[in-house]
Amino acid sequence: MGAHLGGLKGSALTSTGWGLLALCGLTGLVVFALRHPFGVVAGCVIATGFVALMSARRDAWLFCVPALAPVVDLAGWSGAIHLTESDALVMSALLVGSVQSMAPMRRARADVAGRRPWRFGPLQLGVVALLGLSFLVSTQWSAVAEAAGDAALWMGYGTALNGPRLAKGFLWAVLLLPLLAQALRDRPQTATQTLVFGLVAGAVLVSLAAVWERWAFTGLSDFASDYRTTALFWEMNVGGATLDGWLALTVPVALWWVLGERDARRLAIGAGVLAVLAYASFTTFSRGLYLGLAVGVAVLLLAMLRRGAWRVSLPAVLVWAGFAAACIWLLGGVFQAGGFRGLAAMLGLALAVFGVAPVFALASGGALGAALLLALGGTVASAIAIVLVPKGVYLAYAFNAVALGWALFAHLPVRLERVAVGLVLGLLGWLAANAVLVSHHWAESGGLLPALLCALFVLLPLAWVRLQPARCWRPTVHGWVLVSLCLGAMALTVVSLNTYYAAQRMERAAADLEGRFAHWSYAASLPSAQGAQWLGVGVGQFAEAYFWHAPQEVFPGSHTLGFDAGNPYLKLGAPRHVLGFGELYRVSQRVSPGLASPLQLAVRLRAPEQDARLAVEVCRKHLLYDGGCTTAGIRVPQGSAWNTYQLMLPPGRLGVPAAGLPRLTVFSIANDSRALLEVDELSLIDARGREQLGNGHFEQGADYWFFSSDRHHLPWHAKNLWLHFFVEQGWLGLVAFSLLCLAAASRLTLGRASAHPLAPPLLAGLTAFFIVGAFDSLVDAPRLAMLAYLLMFAALGLQSGGAAARAP
Repeated sequence: MGAHLGGLKGSALTSTGWGLLALCGLTGLVVFALRHPFGVVAGCVIATGFVALMSARRDAWLFCVPALAPVVDLAGWSGAIHLTESDALVMSALLVGSVQSMAPMRRARADVAGRRPWRFGPLQLGVVALLGLSFLVSTQWSAVAEAAGDAALWMGYGTALNGPRLAKGFLWAVLLLPLLAQALRDRPQTATQTLVFGLVAGAVLVSLAAVWERWAFTGLSDFASDYRTTALFWEMNVGGATLDGWLALTVPVALWWVLGERDARRLAIGAGVLAVLAYASFTTFSRGLYLGLAVGVAVLLLAMLRRGAWRVSLPAVLVWAGFAAACIWLLGGVFQAGGFRGLAAMLGLALAVFGVAPVFALASGGALGAALLLALGGTVASAIAIVLVPKGVYLAYAFNAVALGWALFAHLPVRLERVAVGLVLGLLGWLAANAVLVSHHWAESGGLLPALLCALFVLLPLAWVRLQPARCWRPTVHGWVLVSLCLGAMALTVVSLNTYYAAQRMERAAADLEGRFAHWSYAASLPSAQGAQWLGVGVGQFAEAYFWHAPQEVFPGSHTLGFDAGNPYLKLGAPRHVLGFGELYRVSQRVSPGLASPLQLAVRLRAPEQDARLAVEVCRKHLLYDGGCTTAGIRVPQGSAWNTYQLMLPPGRLGVPAAGLPRLTVFSIANDSRALLEVDELSLIDARGREQLGNGHFEQGADYWFFSSDRHHLPWHAKNLWLHFFVEQGWLGLVAFSLLCLAAASRLTLGRASAHPLAPPLLAGLTAFFIVGAFDSLVDAPRLAMLAYLLMFAALGLQSGGAAARAP
């Protein structure tokens, strides 16, 4: 009886806890809806939609949060940076997950060995609690209560409310921890699969956003422009590596899923997924991400080898690694002469060699002779096609590749097998000749020799399998995918080392690192300047501390909300660094891409300190880099009185939006002087008489207004993950975060989570994340911080064995 009552008491306490968590989610959603810049109705629709998604099935949040969090924020349009749609997504997960958890459920049994798939003991709780204590004492939580009556607190990163904004990344992860623990404890296999597919879906959506951005503003194949993608991460408005961090965490998970997949249809989808992820990762042009993913993938492969995923010998690995390195060098020569077409042709030839090798290993002498004649005849036909048909060499290569694929995979009658062998080998020889001709044709001159050498080297494995037919591989579906992945990695390496902008970034690595050391040294001195070595300058206060203690020549601009007899207006602080078009501190608003030029601007201005100048722009722009602008300026004489100015903006280079492909359009103002400038009553009318701006009087504070600095980024970031914790949270935060990282990594490598199926991708993703974090702060983007903390918490709690021992 006593035991029964004790069980009821424990159940009641559990229900109370879930009820409080549900209340927290509901309260947050109500506040989100009431404060949404687009209105209460829009806020309610968004919140209701998220709740419906979370209610679709049990543990739906494990998919929805990592999949949708990186793409749902509307801060670039709404101006709301402190309470965003990704926050509403998490709050809906808390509400629905807690309500579902209060319902009576049958708990999964432990396995026969008595092991549980999840355990969060005193050590894990202590590590999380220590970091929680650091956030508790280093964050100005009183700003949350004050924000209800002070619109200025919602303006930018320089206010006290920025502390709770950054701390919520950790807070969301902690609040989601009970839901994560219950799912991985009671439904380990289903929860693991759901989480993995959520992480993969998030990576895909982020990458598709990056593809759209490149397509809309530079073109998919333009790798020479100084344009680095940001996808839908508005947090990169003042630089940072939010996109890099998200890809670092999720790309290894996607690769692990593909490597472990056996279904042919899913493998085909997975290959396409990895191609999109590779493109997005490459176009970040982030050296930290390149290094992080390279090491992360190596860690993933080693972890999978340790678990017995493949049977390979060390000599074989070394031989093929040497072959790949030499091939990369030769492909570099082909790429420099024959461009992307020559590179693609050689990669297609390499893939064909993999498929044809077993046929070549066992072919008779007669079949080889017939194949040689066919290859020579095809080569002559291709040479004639170059002369007589426009782009004839590309048509010949395409026809050749299709014919080879048909001959290789078609089920021909037994009596035609000898003919088929000669046909396949002849088509392969013809494809090698076509690959050389494609490169030579594109280069016009000087491309023949590097293409010929590369083609012969790619064909070299055929000689080995001819001499050692017993060692020849069998091309399975999984093998095709693995070889395609290897060739893709080689192609990325070649392109990274040989395209203008990527190569330039690599060449500047040493000089940039020297500048980064200087910035790290200065950032590390900020706590001492305020006597805050133990608890830091405060969560979210790096930019403010930098602003007040930085040398004059690196002061960034600023924007705050001022009040004149109760009337709100915008104050644009004066920058002190060297001003160029890319270094202006802009306050912006998204306007209709279909606006008609010329544009009529009306604005009230004053310059209370000395003469100032307002820069005005309307640009085809996503976040940081423009794709054509119309610009103008207004000179404002010193004075305490407001004056109204009107300005006509000509069409300039604005042009028209791309047909069928959305190109965002942004109106921006900036202080292009060394004196304080105050702005009010902004109005932008296009040629059709349509008002383009909302909240031009700033009566709704920061609503609709966003801010950015295209290229001047250091004042907002410590540019190192651990240094960021030291500056903002002192030695307590640095030690607590370091212990969390160390505990998560040790459990995935040597601890009880090391044999769990999620251990390899989690370890690889966190490794890549930490390497990127060596060169950027990362956790100053709350949704990225939430995902990183959540995956580290998963690493702390997972246990090997039990029902979770199967990978998805």
